Amino acid sequence: MLANRITKPCHNCRRRRLRCDRSWPTCHKCAASKQECLGYGKVFVWAPAIDFDESPRPPHVSGRRLSSQGQHQPRVLDARALGAATNTHEVESISAVWAQEALCGNHDRVVECHDQSIQQAGGPPTRPGDPCEGELENQQASPFLLSDAKLSHDVTSSGKMMSDDLIDECSSRELVEPYQRLEGLGLSASGTLIDPLFQDLDRNSRYYLAHFADSVCKDLVARDTPYSNPFRELIPLTQRHPFLLQILIATSAIHWSNKFRPRGAIPPGLPDPGGYLAQLRSQHLSSRQALIDALTAKQKALGYLRHVLDALDPAGSEVVLAAMHFLVKFDLIDLDRNNDKAWQVHMKGTSIILAHLVPDSISHGSSRVLRDCVLADCFIYHILGSTLATGAMASRIARYAFELLPVIKRVEVNSYLSCPPELLQTILHASLLSYETPCTDGSHSASVADQALKLIDEALAFDISGWADRLREMPDVSDIDSRIHIASAHRSAVCLYILQALPVVRAVRPIDTMVLVGDIFGHLGQIDDRDPYFKATSWPLFIAGAETREADHRAWAMSRMFAIWEICPWGYIFKATKMLRATWQMQDSGAGSGVSWLTDLKNMGFDCLIV
Repeated sequence: MLANRITKPCHNCRRRRLRCDRSWPTCHKCAASKQECLGYGKVFVWAPAIDFDESPRPPHVSGRRLSSQGQHQPRVLDARALGAATNTHEVESISAVWAQEALCGNHDRVVECHDQSIQQAGGPPTRPGDPCEGELENQQASPFLLSDAKLSHDVTSSGKMMSDDLIDECSSRELVEPYQRLEGLGLSASGTLIDPLFQDLDRNSRYYLAHFADSVCKDLVARDTPYSNPFRELIPLTQRHPFLLQILIATSAIHWSNKFRPRGAIPPGLPDPGGYLAQLRSQHLSSRQALIDALTAKQKALGYLRHVLDALDPAGSEVVLAAMHFLVKFDLIDLDRNNDKAWQVHMKGTSIILAHLVPDSISHGSSRVLRDCVLADCFIYHILGSTLATGAMASRIARYAFELLPVIKRVEVNSYLSCPPELLQTILHASLLSYETPCTDGSHSASVADQALKLIDEALAFDISGWADRLREMPDVSDIDSRIHIASAHRSAVCLYILQALPVVRAVRPIDTMVLVGDIFGHLGQIDDRDPYFKATSWPLFIAGAETREADHRAWAMSRMFAIWEICPWGYIFKATKMLRATWQMQDSGAGSGVSWLTDLKNMGFDCLIV
């Protein structure tokens, strides 16, 4: 008989490591435990599909429960040389930092958040819908409870509840709106098959991708419209590139955790408002769960990236650059940054990847715009990062200035910063000059002062009206007045920065800094919180706030920083407020050097990126 020829246990007992009775046609142990016996024959699973271009699809990253032998986990390998043009030591150092961050930093924060969840709940989750212990590694717990009737059938299976206070804080429109945007992305809230690209994603991953498209992408451009935001084009690429999928999920989850945090006014006079909000977030069930999801996805992304860097080719370097670029954005959004210099490691990685890009290798129009936007943001982050951080960031990116400045010109219509590329180039030259000839070196003071004066004159002579007239000739540009105010504020802030980065210039020509400060505050005052460019005012606001001595201006700068946070919940805002408080304390107490508050901040260990 057939039963006599059964020599192996059924698939259920083998996975559960139980002794099977080898009954035919089904195992009695499976029947006793009310499980559907998978039998003794072959188990059919979905193989990698074929895309429309008849190319094999890579293994997907799914949130389904897998056996320990079948888990699709990122390999953690030592990074070798990226190519002849890449410094091997730099790549290995970046990989080592990534390994430490992935295996130590994020893991400690995840464990801490899990412990707080268990302590607050009084024990581990025991609801029927909660994932069991073996599933927690591969399935992110859902922090959402959507009361809308259309979504109730899907929420029932998620098993996680959103606390009542968050439901009171967030309107149903804010929570349901991302699901309404899923249709255009080929995603479905109920998990039905709309686009095979996303059929294997778990519900949380689909939600976070929807939140990325609906909310995060709005923060990345000046004006967001359904068809003019190129960052949404990254979502279809996640099916081919698991590292990109995980970093987008991580960025979206950390953004969700900040946006749907417990509401309430920040008590005045707090020395660390960012830490205060991080503590409130850690005590909130839904926000904390989203934070756990973000850190888990980031840890996976770092593992995948280390594997990708082991065999990087020019064809895939553009996607890797985009992923590393979003690692920087993750650090900017995160409230509780244990390693304030992690963004510098990621920026160093982007400068290495830039050497592998093939110039003008993309012919498709929409893909070209996406590439240009990623390159422009990387260039802007390098330039603004060089103003407040120590190190050779300006020299690393200066070699690409000739190629990247035209890129910024191509995308400046919808760039979030709305700073003319010519002013960004002036900042880069000043940062490079400050790094190569520090203020303590008096041997070349006369030459440095002349070059600094030339940079200030170039900034003051920049024709903003002519720049605005050129923008008027482009289609869909109707906010010229706001752009003029933002550009004017940046022009005066550039002059103030040069005076701080190269203080030797003051001995050659006296410059009234209060006139520049008043000009910045005057132009920023014309941009209210309903203007889409309101979020692009943090860097000139910080420069003017650190320079002013008037209490009214200081209070206005601090309140405006908090207003930017309410509109664009990125954690770097609180690092900026912390530096402002430190600067004001030095100025009022006379503890600083009296030469340059920028140098004093760097000596205190502040290495921050304000965008």
